Amino acid sequence: MAGRGWGGSPPVDESDARRRIVAATAECVRRLGASATTMQVVADELGITRRTMYRYHPTVEDLFAAVGRAALLDFRTRVDEATAGIRDAVTLVVESLAFAIEVVPEEPLLHLLVDAGRPDLYGAQMVSPEIVALCREAVLEGRVDWQVLGYDRAALDELVTVMLRMFHSFVFVPPDPPLRGDALRDWLRRWLAPAILARGQQPAAGVPHSP
Repeated sequence: MAGRGWGGSPPVDESDARRRIVAATAECVRRLGASATTMQVVADELGITRRTMYRYHPTVEDLFAAVGRAALLDFRTRVDEATAGIRDAVTLVVESLAFAIEVVPEEPLLHLLVDAGRPDLYGAQMVSPEIVALCREAVLEGRVDWQVLGYDRAALDELVTVMLRMFHSFVFVPPDPPLRGDALRDWLRRWLAPAILARGQQPAAGVPHSP
């Protein structure tokens, strides 16, 4: 790891190098915007070469994805604060989803998860197993007695996937006129509540429906 660059203080290991690259990229995105943040710009910010950058992130999309994931970890705390005290399953899902729909498009680092000129790439990433698991742990688990409602982990992952796909739709194809505040929450509750509660009304596997 020794050598020029890195502001005269080379990283102590690869983990430190990755952390510093992500931090420098985040600073460039805040200052310049995503479209002006290139591999060369970040390399110049750190005083390293693009070749060094490519050792850790082979493409700018991969780099932006790492920055977006780091921002998402911080976003977990904000979602938790916004939904503190909610113990009703429908209200928890609606408020969490509405909060994300309203906040993420205004946050440049979080928006890297859903758009950086490559909606195809980020759309796929948003429903990746990694993001689904992270959202399940951050938003749903431990807040509601999901087992009583008929949910196991696989079912919760399905619910999270539906939430993420709906979120993705609202971000890329926003309604006209826009839905915000109570209007957004009423819309989400109207269409999501029956589906969320229906899980607990389904018969167990192997048990026939009542006539």
